Amino acid sequence: MSSSDVPEGFVAQNLIDPFEKLVGPIFERDEDGQRVTAFRVDERHLGADGTHIHEGQMMAFADASLGCTAYWDNDHTPCVTLSVQASFLAFPKLGDLVECRARFTRKTRSVLFVEAHFTVAGEPVMTASSLWKVLGAK
Repeated sequence: MSSSDVPEGFVAQNLIDPFEKLVGPIFERDEDGQRVTAFRVDERHLGADGTHIHEGQMMAFADASLGCTAYWDNDHTPCVTLSVQASFLAFPKLGDLVECRARFTRKTRSVLFVEAHFTVAGEPVMTASSLWKVLGAK
C-alpha cells in the first residue's frame, strides 16, 4: 500500500491477524481523544450484485474495530468476542470510506461492553454493540 492510498488524516494500522488483513487495510486516527477506524470499500468487499458492500465485510470490520477498542481501552488486555449485534442502515458502495467510532458503555472485571456507529461521509450506515470476554478474568 502506498502512502497515497491512506485517507487524509489517517495512518494505516499494522495488522497482525491474518483474517483482518483480508478485511483491510484498516486505518485509524484520533478525533478529540476518540480513536476512529476506517476502511475503503474495494472490489473484494462487494456482494454478488457488485455495487454494494457485502454485509459480512461490515460485520468483520465491526468485530475488528470494536475488538480494537476493547483491547486498547482496557490496558491492552487480550479479549475475545462473545457477541456482536448490528443494524444495517445503508449499504456503502465501491470507493466509500467507512468510518467507525466505538466506545465502552460498561466494563466489569471479566466482560467489556462496546458500542459503535459507522458512517460514510458523515451519514450513518450501521450501528453495532458487542460483548468481550477479558481473557484470564473470572
